[in-house]
Amino acid sequence: MHIRPATRADSADIAILDDIASSGLASHVLETGVREGRYDRSLECGRDGIAYSDGPYSWVNALIAEIDGDVAGMSLSFELAGTEPDADADADVSGPVLEPIEKLKSRALGTRFIDSVGVYNRFRGRGAGKALVEAEIARAEPHACSIITDDANGRALELYRGLGFIEQAHAPYVPFSQNRSAGRWVLLIRPAASQAGASISAH
Repeated sequence: MHIRPATRADSADIAILDDIASSGLASHVLETGVREGRYDRSLECGRDGIAYSDGPYSWVNALIAEIDGDVAGMSLSFELAGTEPDADADADVSGPVLEPIEKLKSRALGTRFIDSVGVYNRFRGRGAGKALVEAEIARAEPHACSIITDDANGRALELYRGLGFIEQAHAPYVPFSQNRSAGRWVLLIRPAASQAGASISAH
């Protein structure tokens, strides 16, 4: 297992893994590029955005997990210093689907937000997801880190809780496909090591 910073050449893998991590939400958001005729497929739109954006969803904010020399997974994170312009643009595209997520993110200002953690199916069960989250925790220091998942993703929730993340808030899950049974989004925050003794109250 090797965790390394992403390069621009990883952009296609990052786009695919982001879509896997979000259970298709990324493709849903990026469909606007297809509808406008700028792209043939939403993942092509995602790849270009990751490769050439200078915003939070750029490859420069991603980490890559390699197993036996192959890309096995990725994580992408950035500091939540305030309202993210790219996120506002996404909210305008998807309306009520992303609005609950943006409200939860507003409750995690000052943290490093782990936007996505994705692992290819054939590499699952080998610790790549855990290694990526641990790497994100390390690079968040001296700040706390935060993450959002849905309540149907029991495996992810178990992993995050085991690494010290604490549930802070919930928001309604607005369905964007017929293949998801989630009921709500869950915001979890892990205090920085320097704040480990401080209590965090859930809401």
